[in-house]
Amino acid sequence: MKASEGRLSPFQPLADDDGLDVLFFDKVSGHCVAIQLKCRTVTLKKPKSEERGDGVHFEVRKATFNEGRRAYLVAALLNEELTHFVSTWFMPLALLPQIARNAADKWVIRPSKSLTSADRFIGYRCMTDAELAMRIVQLCEAQSAPLI
Repeated sequence: MKASEGRLSPFQPLADDDGLDVLFFDKVSGHCVAIQLKCRTVTLKKPKSEERGDGVHFEVRKATFNEGRRAYLVAALLNEELTHFVSTWFMPLALLPQIARNAADKWVIRPSKSLTSADRFIGYRCMTDAELAMRIVQLCEAQSAPLI
């Protein structure tokens, strides 16, 4: 809400049985975006080391995945105190079969938090909370656009 200057209002479903964690309602357009949230507070360990690297591990269970649904994933790395985002990635859930690793019962993504990363997730990365809010607002506004 703060990053959108009050324009977006979050709503949480009464039951989390469908893989959607929050709906963001845009007060200006009157539309909303369905979001599945995946959050972590630590990065992956470097190979053969106890030191943490830049990669972040996120999983989406296939049981909650619905390719035909207009929903999005927000994968977020939070600081250990849970006070702010270190990095966020915002992507359509429908793209997971193309961009994620296909594990037996889940989709796995491992984006890098490095500012110099050129991984396949860089186009989905939001550098600030305001950028994440702006992308959600743009989706809401696009729903208002006339069909051509």
